[in-house]
Amino acid sequence: MRDIARAAGLSLGAAYYHFPSKDALIFAYYADTEAELEARAAVASGTPRERLGGLLHDRLDILAGHRAMLASIIGRLVNPGDPLSALSAESRTIRDRAIAHFASALEPTGLPADVRALASDALWLVAMGLLLVFVNDGSPGQRKSHGLVDDALDLLLPMLPFLATPIGRGLCTKVVAMLAKAGL
Repeated sequence: MRDIARAAGLSLGAAYYHFPSKDALIFAYYADTEAELEARAAVASGTPRERLGGLLHDRLDILAGHRAMLASIIGRLVNPGDPLSALSAESRTIRDRAIAHFASALEPTGLPADVRALASDALWLVAMGLLLVFVNDGSPGQRKSHGLVDDALDLLLPMLPFLATPIGRGLCTKVVAMLAKAGL
């Protein structure tokens, strides 16, 4: 908090006035990041592939200057018992906002709503996995992470129509039940 207050030109007391804890500061960071993504998604156009690519690449671009901070809290992000966890009840609102971006980008595909919801959840999980790679990507401009985005979309998007078939819908039903059983 001292470093943050100093960087913001505030006293430590003033920083704590605005953010009563480090966790509150991180949640504000999450919200600001998501707001920036929402602004970009609102003006996005193109095919679902282009829009999904934009969402994932934009996330990496927005986070690029904060990789060291993210690396320092990565243990908390993946700890399901931590309030800062990507899967915690406390981060649910931010997570739902992020998943909604993916759902919106998938809308033109014509997938049934339940399949689109599952695909949106899966794409959010892909984004979280990419984050783990991204914070450790030392390539110039995190080129490897951006390449992984494109490769992942090239792999996943052709599978989406399968999910709307009877066999695919059955698979979706089983996956949804499995995730619900796990509390996800």
